[in-house]
This record gives sequence, C-alpha cells and structure tokens, in this order.
Amino acid sequence: MIEAIAVTLEKWLGSAGDSGLQAYLVGGSVRDLLLGHAPKDLDLVCRNAKEAAAHIARRTNASLVPMEKKPDEPCYRVVDRMIPDSYIDLAEMRGRDIGEDLGNRDFTINAMAIEIRAGLPAGELIDPLQGAEDLRVKKVRMASGRALVSDPLRILRAVRHAAQLNFSIDERTLEEMRARAGLLACVSAERILAELLLILGSERAALSFRRMDELGILPVLFPEIVAMKACGQNGYHHRDVWGHSLLVMETVEHILNDLPAYFGDSSREVANTLTSGQMPLLKLAAMFHDVGKPVTKGLRPDKRITFYGHDKAGAGIVQHIAGRLRMPNRSGDLMMRIVREHLKPLVLSRSGTREISRLRWFRRLRDDVVPVLILGMADIMSSLGPDSGAEYRMSVIAWVQESMHSYFTALKQKIVAPLLVTGDDLISMGMEPGVGLGNLLSRLRLAQDIGKITSREEALRLARELMNKRSEGGKRRS
Repeated sequence: MIEAIAVTLEKWLGSAGDSGLQAYLVGGSVRDLLLGHAPKDLDLVCRNAKEAAAHIARRTNASLVPMEKKPDEPCYRVVDRMIPDSYIDLAEMRGRDIGEDLGNRDFTINAMAIEIRAGLPAGELIDPLQGAEDLRVKKVRMASGRALVSDPLRILRAVRHAAQLNFSIDERTLEEMRARAGLLACVSAERILAELLLILGSERAALSFRRMDELGILPVLFPEIVAMKACGQNGYHHRDVWGHSLLVMETVEHILNDLPAYFGDSSREVANTLTSGQMPLLKLAAMFHDVGKPVTKGLRPDKRITFYGHDKAGAGIVQHIAGRLRMPNRSGDLMMRIVREHLKPLVLSRSGTREISRLRWFRRLRDDVVPVLILGMADIMSSLGPDSGAEYRMSVIAWVQESMHSYFTALKQKIVAPLLVTGDDLISMGMEPGVGLGNLLSRLRLAQDIGKITSREEALRLARELMNKRSEGGKRRS
C-alpha cells in the first residue's frame, strides 16, 4: 500500500517533494493504510494550504478546486485535468501543531498522521488519541467531548463508519450521539443526504437504521415515522407499520446481499439492472413503502382495518421527503415510483389475473420493475400475521421469481422491440393526428406484444381493419 501511495504522492509532489512543503498524511488515508486497504483519497494537512495547493496545481497543470464551505476548515483539491478521479486534498492545519490538529478531528480512527518527507510517507505513526488501538478492536470513538457539537453531522458519520467498516461504536460516543441528535436539524440537507446514502450503500444499512432509531436520530431526520410507530395493522401483519417497515427494509437488504439465492440464473441481470445508486434508494423506499398508511387508515363495519390508497398517499409523502433532502429529481422519482407500485406484485400474482395486465405493467415500468419486484417479495416475506398463510406467501414469492426470470428472458425483448408500424404510417393511411392515433398505436403495440402480429405487413393489415371499424362506428353514431 505504501508503494501505491508513494506513486501518487510523487505524481503530485515530485520525486523529492515540493520544496519547503511540510505536510502530513492524515485522516482516512492513514486509517485505510493501517487497515491494509488502498486509500480512496489522499488527504494532506500543511500550513498555507491554499498557496501550497495553487503551487502544485501550476506545476502539474492541474485544476485547483477550493472547498471552503467551512471557514475554519479550508481545504483545496488539486484535480488532474485529464483524469478527474485523480486528485489530492490539502487542508489547512488547525492549531499550533499536528497534535492539536488531530485533536480537532471527528473520531480517533481518523486522528492519526504520518509526516511526508521528500515526497514520501516517513517517520513513525503520529497517534496521540490511540486510534490504532481502536482500529484493532474495531471501535468508533469520538476524538474529543466537543467532536459532535462542533459538527453534528459527525453523528451520522459515526453510524456510517460503523456500517462500512463493521465496527462498533463505543458507549460514551453513543450517549453523546443520543444527547446531541436534535442538532442534526441544523445541518444542511445536502450533507445529511450524502451521509445517509453512504450508510444505505453498505451491507448493514438496516441494522444501522435500527440503531439510529434507538438513539432518537431518525425522528429528527424523518418526523413522518412518529405516526408510523403509532399505527396498528390488520391481521396480515404481526407488527405495527413502523416495525413492519424496518423488517421489510432488512429483508430487502438481505435479498440484495445474496441475489443468487433468490433469483438464480437471473441474478446477474438483476445486479446489472440495479445500479449502485439505486440500491440505497430501494432500501430507503422499503423503509417508507407504507408511510401512507397512517393517513389512510380506516375501519370496515366488520372492524377490519383498511389502508385503501396508501400506496398513492405514500408516494406523495415520499415526494415531500425527497424534496426536503434536496434529492435529485431522478432519485426522488424512482423512490416515488417504487412506493406507488409496491402493491402491484400482490395484485398481479392473484389467480385469474390476465397475462396482458402483467405485460402492460412491465411495459409501463420497464427496468424499474426490478426494484419493485424485490420490494414486493420482501413485503410479503415480512407479513407474518395470522391472516397471511405460508402457502399464500410462497405463491407470491414464486410469482415474483418467475416474473423476474420472464422479464429478462422474454418480456424485456418484447418491450424494447420497435413497433412494426409508426404514427407516420397511420397518418399516410389517412389517420388524423390526435388521441385516436395514440389509442390505435397502443392497440397495435398490444397485438404485437401478444404475438397476434409478427410482421410489418400484418401490422398494416390490422391497422387498416381497425381504422375501418373506427370509421364505420363514427358513421353509425352520426
């Protein structure tokens, strides 16, 4: 690992290091080095960081990107113009010396340093807070009693480090996180979202969210869950809305962590369709898939609890949550769609459902059907009330698995296939542009999907027949 770091440092600092630059490798770079991982980023601290970064940028013909969102923590990124993923960060040293700088950091495992000499990491590990020992025992511990107050986002960062590294959080830090959770309301939505997505991107997100709930963190970030905790359910469920939602999130994560066990030969296609950015959103959507239940809860004359329309109501609430987190439109739209459609697997798996109904649903969702099917499977697996029999659950799970396989082996090919005739063809045959033309194209698409027409000639023939019937119907009405 040292060799890889040396090559990167030589690129930026030169073979003998920048003349007169006294710098230290710090933070996550040192942590990853001690863990035997290749550091994702190289973080240096030095005096006069702005001038040093500008000098390095000029010498290497790189771009200088100031990152000065925090006045007391200025940082400057030098980025390779040809390789944007190649960069080095230089931060201003805080305090009288490197020891004081490390004492101002978030956690002990990030409060270690190695001096850079002649462009290379050299000298002994600088570890005033015993971060190396915390790495050995796999513990996240705040660097000082003021660590979380000085930047409350560190509350989420502690959860993130524990999730990504599979570490525990020491008791005093947990107590401080619980006491300071309310301060997260003062942190910008963009910073909160970035940390949440990193937590959700780990393989232990569900456990992390349970811990955040126990610490009182989640209600600060998502006040919507308060109503979910107070909302009982009908006989299909063995937990209240919130308990069920956390269980579904956990089950979704279990499925994502072991796709071959659930989807066999289709697991590769499932993994390729779900981008790394979509999986965190699917987990968050799973946590909120029933967020619409408290506002739609009703009671039938036979005292049975109902939640009619909770899928659509939930999609609206998720839209509000996504906006509050300043989530990109595409991400928010995906979460809304997953929540809005999450009941469809239960509906379409019922016996007697027409195959064409399933085909239309797959056509409307396209690849977004993949996360919805996974959520549908997790939802039914997590519904263990007395009215939810094992045979019913297994039938839905089997339908989801068969549907996922069918989508990748047959349905997707039909969906992406171009229509055998176009709107221009119909207009050239005398059809007027408008709603009628769109309806006719939809009928032709349906006929193509079910195999009624398989060639352009057959499609044109059917188009003429439908146009003639439409014309004759218009004459009769007049």
